[in-house]
Amino acid sequence: MLISHISDLHLGYAQFNLQEREEDLYEVFGEAIEKSINEHVKAIILAGDIFHNPKPTGAAIIRLARELKKLKEKSIPVFFVLGEHDISRSSDVPLPYLFHNLGLAKRLKPDSPVQIDNLLIYGFNKERRSNIDNGLIRPFRKIESILENDTQKQTAQNHWLKKILVLHQGLYDFNKFAGEIFSNDLPIGFDYYAMGHYHDHIEKRFTTLNEGLVAYPGSIDLGHNEAISDVEKGFLLVDLSEASANVNTHWIKLEKRRHQFEYQIEYPDLDDKLRYIVQESAQYAKKPIIDLKIRGADIDPKILSRQLLQLETSFLYYNWNILGEDSTTGGFSYDNTREFDMDKEMSSLILKSLHSEPLTHLSLDLINMFHNDGDSNDNKNIDKDKNNQIANYLWKFFENNKSNYQTLDNSKIDGKDDSN
Repeated sequence: MLISHISDLHLGYAQFNLQEREEDLYEVFGEAIEKSINEHVKAIILAGDIFHNPKPTGAAIIRLARELKKLKEKSIPVFFVLGEHDISRSSDVPLPYLFHNLGLAKRLKPDSPVQIDNLLIYGFNKERRSNIDNGLIRPFRKIESILENDTQKQTAQNHWLKKILVLHQGLYDFNKFAGEIFSNDLPIGFDYYAMGHYHDHIEKRFTTLNEGLVAYPGSIDLGHNEAISDVEKGFLLVDLSEASANVNTHWIKLEKRRHQFEYQIEYPDLDDKLRYIVQESAQYAKKPIIDLKIRGADIDPKILSRQLLQLETSFLYYNWNILGEDSTTGGFSYDNTREFDMDKEMSSLILKSLHSEPLTHLSLDLINMFHNDGDSNDNKNIDKDKNNQIANYLWKFFENNKSNYQTLDNSKIDGKDDSN
């Protein structure tokens, strides 16, 4: 049995606020669906961040509906969980649930798996760090116990079911700054852990999970927090054949993506390099995107800007930075449209100030809570004009959630645990 594992679609996102980039996302998502159909998959899993915004544009809704309808006509079921981009901070019903109610896709739940032939699929929506224990860890242990009992029954009956767990969470094992749980937090008993959240393609088997395969297919295109680069994107075909004890995967590259490149150029070589770059761009069906880092001394930005105008006809978008002669990273950017990632910058500043990852997570959760006007449950008792009331509320919040901020195992975060 083959299934498709696709994640981090971010439909509706327009990189650099360009309509062409929004359309690019719809095209590569369509390519992933078309390739899945051609591979005769039995089902498709969407592992979260289906939309880029919890209140997506009409275009994003229509384009998703079009692809789901196509799969419905081919009798290929679609199963999904929600990522943080799909979940509104208010009490609104998440938009993807509309497609569940229309019968075009089915939401996954942790307590009632769906079954396709000899395959069971469980799923959890995204959980914030402040609710990891209640929302994930405790339910994980419950599922683990259920699966252990089921396995004993199946062994006695000589009838084996393969099992998939779908999550949209980051693992500290792969990224110590963006993680939320560890691999050994995951429930044992699953053959395949269909992950979303990380935009890079990652696969690893863990001995603590009885060699269960944990896999992130990566995003289908460059996201809002990714720099311009010549990186490949795609999705996973997952082979759950009964003949094989292990789950096998094949990563499928998406060919219709708009190419993005970065070049570092010595200023004296600029004219020759620009001619070469323009010639190279002609081979692509879509105008590429380019990021230039110009190295040199005494460069006049106004003159350089005029020299780079020749790129406008060959590239959809270009960005440039001047690097000093002694500089190896960074530089001065003259790109006024480059996005500023507030969450990333805030995290970096707080970490530098507090020198503590748990306290940084706590600070970010509190900041998000105070800026969340739609969450009446968190804010209904706060009088923001009274310092004592705020202080008492903060202390109560910390006391109720301190286990989430004090139980990070630094040895595992630093990669000292080599058991896997």
